[in-house]
Amino acid sequence: MLPTSSSILAALAAHPSRDAWAAAVRESALNAYATREPRLSPPAAAPSAGAEGWQTPYGDLTELLGRPPVTDTERWALSALLALSLASDARRADTADALAWLAARTDLDALSLLDEALGHDAEELWQRLATLARAPQEFSLGRGEALAAAAALSHSKNPAAQRSAQELGSLTTDPLLLAVLATGKEEGPAALQGELTAAPRHPALTALLGLTGVLAVCWVARLIGRLALAYRRPARVRLTHQGLRLEYRTELLGRVLRDREVVVPIEQLAEVTREVRFARAGLYAGLVALTIGIYAGAGLFIDGVRVPGGSFSLIGLAALLILVGLLLDFGLSSLTDGIQGKCRLVVKPQKGPRLCVGSLDPQSADAMLMQLTAARR
Repeated sequence: MLPTSSSILAALAAHPSRDAWAAAVRESALNAYATREPRLSPPAAAPSAGAEGWQTPYGDLTELLGRPPVTDTERWALSALLALSLASDARRADTADALAWLAARTDLDALSLLDEALGHDAEELWQRLATLARAPQEFSLGRGEALAAAAALSHSKNPAAQRSAQELGSLTTDPLLLAVLATGKEEGPAALQGELTAAPRHPALTALLGLTGVLAVCWVARLIGRLALAYRRPARVRLTHQGLRLEYRTELLGRVLRDREVVVPIEQLAEVTREVRFARAGLYAGLVALTIGIYAGAGLFIDGVRVPGGSFSLIGLAALLILVGLLLDFGLSSLTDGIQGKCRLVVKPQKGPRLCVGSLDPQSADAMLMQLTAARR
């Protein structure tokens, strides 16, 4: 059975001569980058005391660096040592340009092994690679290095790399770069799992329904249906090459009453937004404050007027309560959607009703929106 890149890296990482071998490969690689000569050079100095020479489990290092790799095993061995050399480098992010150039111009591809060699320590390096992919000219590099960096970002499982890849996809308009970022992601980001809900109403309609008590009746009806009848509407949202695909079903007492799938082509999407859960909590709280303030204030105002000769204290207190109610209404209604938690995705096609899926993870929803933005470009 042939060794894999992961097994080679693990074997070299556990070897006592790892540091000496990694330092030699790093020196040869950085010299090649400095001279822009894709040919690597064998180590000039002898290995440090206690090391087992330049004989690695995958060949003599002097020979490996003196000629192009013949097999994938040799190429992975050199790439693994280069990646391991970054583990003890606090300024590893500064080598982003060299790593991208080496991956594009030579057989040394340390970028694809960064996750295993560095883990979360590679976060700053991934961010630098994303900057390089977006603007390689700032590093005196070309499009080949940008594509190599983008390919590494798209295949990495590191959260920092995934975020950087998503941001890069939303910022660039380069079709080839977008294609590289989408490699291996035919369905875009992972499907969003949530529940189909009613689309948000206009604030004026919400206020009218709330003050007339209709919202309370609807809320009680939904609560009874959910608790007593097990009424559910689970939904899943995916971004495919066809467009935004929404799959949902209606369940009652554990049985599926309706199963439906809706596909909205990307070119027919008028608007897709996400709202943080309780995004309109300010509106509802403001309406409650306004109702209490007006009710209590108006009552005191009438009592003050009815008193013979008038009661300025009651009238003043009434005005104060109404003012407090109005200020609370303004303040609470102006709250931003920065409350973290679950969110909902509102899809507005150019034709047809709006669709809304709630109970979604905000980060996953943002990732899908970024992919959607890149696809529309």
